[in-house]
Amino acid sequence: MDRSGRVICVGHAALDSVYRIDAFPARPTKVTASRHDRSVGGMAANAACAIAALGGQVALWGPIGDDEIGRHIVAELQSAGVAVDGAFIVPGARSSHSAIIVEACGERLIVSYRGDTLEAPAALVGERPIDADVVMIDVRWPAGARCMAERSKRLGIPIVLDGEMGNVRLVRELVPLADHVIFSEHGLLEWLGHPPGQAETGEALQGLVAAGATLAAVTLGERGVVYAAAGGGAGNRVGNRVGNDESTGIAGDGVIHLPAFPVTAVETLGAGDTFHGAFALALAEGMAIDAAMRFAAAAAALRCTRSGGRAALPSRQEVMALLDASDADSARS
Repeated sequence: MDRSGRVICVGHAALDSVYRIDAFPARPTKVTASRHDRSVGGMAANAACAIAALGGQVALWGPIGDDEIGRHIVAELQSAGVAVDGAFIVPGARSSHSAIIVEACGERLIVSYRGDTLEAPAALVGERPIDADVVMIDVRWPAGARCMAERSKRLGIPIVLDGEMGNVRLVRELVPLADHVIFSEHGLLEWLGHPPGQAETGEALQGLVAAGATLAAVTLGERGVVYAAAGGGAGNRVGNRVGNDESTGIAGDGVIHLPAFPVTAVETLGAGDTFHGAFALALAEGMAIDAAMRFAAAAAALRCTRSGGRAALPSRQEVMALLDASDADSARS
């Protein structure tokens, strides 16, 4: 496996203020936080930080406001080891930031202010050379996402699309361009336009592969990830062919269910972004689809085991240790 892979993450960068409380109140009132952290947020920026923590070469391409929050975002990215030459400072624009309330069980409430940086034109990208083995794109910066997807497609650079909810029109535009489409559960629901039945999710994933995608997947949190891949995947080598899987409620003979790694979750904030970043890095390093999915699932599981924003991101050594332990458990069973 070639460990020299390079990833460009395209999209949203924000500053998150995270407040930890014991539990959400039943009605509006004053609540005392037990802890407060500030760190980089936004789907593409979170994924980029996860890649850097895993030892990967990564750059963020996305608009950032010319304000105090924007300067803090850039400093955090640089500290994380993310190249910021494509972090475009937009004069006069206000940066995105969020207040995130996390309760003791790990669930969270996110209040976001998007600012106006995400209205920036694709001209910020221009004809800048795309020096990457994989491009990961979120759906928060519409003009930049379209431009980068179209350019990467023309250049033959694999595209990983984060199919999150919030801009279904853009998702529908980008899905045909992406080689690897990974939905959140809510993102898939929004893309389909209705809650899917047991068979429909599997059929939708298989339909995307039949239409030309290398991978189509949906992450299900503690229930793992379900995916279809060109060539059928590796089946029981890394997961189970779904058939009619009661643990996911998803049917489909050509669909694979990769169960979640058994960990004690502390918080789920950023787990999906970690999954996308780790998957993109694995592809850039030359991993096969099934191995890349397992690598990403392990990274996301470890992210859930601790709190603390960027400081909670797993290292390469930790991910490999979890994979090795899982392999040992499987061999004994």
